[in-house]
Amino acid sequence: MDERTPVSKVMTSDVIATTPDARVEEAARLLREHHISGVPVLGGNGRVVGVLTESDLVRDLHAAAGVDSPRGLLDLVLESAPARGESLLEICRNRLRRARVRELMSQPAVTVERTASVQEAARLLRVSGANRLPVVDRDERLVGIVTRGDLVAAISGGTPHARGALHPSSARAAPDRVPSDPYSDA
Repeated sequence: MDERTPVSKVMTSDVIATTPDARVEEAARLLREHHISGVPVLGGNGRVVGVLTESDLVRDLHAAAGVDSPRGLLDLVLESAPARGESLLEICRNRLRRARVRELMSQPAVTVERTASVQEAARLLRVSGANRLPVVDRDERLVGIVTRGDLVAAISGGTPHARGALHPSSARAAPDRVPSDPYSDA
């Protein structure tokens, strides 16, 4: 494959998505259960209205917990002070249960048409700073998703979902190579 290859050749068609009215807790479970870091948010017409990412979740939980300048999840745990008599865990759980995806999602979503080249998709990722692009048809309905890893594989001559260490399942691929004590020098 080369950089002129259409996105439709490298995208994932079986996309996990959510809706604006879904509870954030449900969306967070989708991310965890499917080992993904973001999901397209679909309006009632199947059109992409936003994207919800782990970064959106962490940023919101930092705000709910009163952390001023979030740099990561550890800041949430180490630097936040319990407020209103609630524990940090209670604050986060309550926020996840009460909030709706529409409150946290990034919008408008940066999307790419299925006929666009992988080069154009890579440019959109670079410019937007996103890690994934929902792929849409001419009517702007979701037909797939393409990630940075998919594009790197396509441009470098590899195949999508055969990305070695970049693929989520690769961490479980060779457990016999992990020492019984990962902190030993052996």
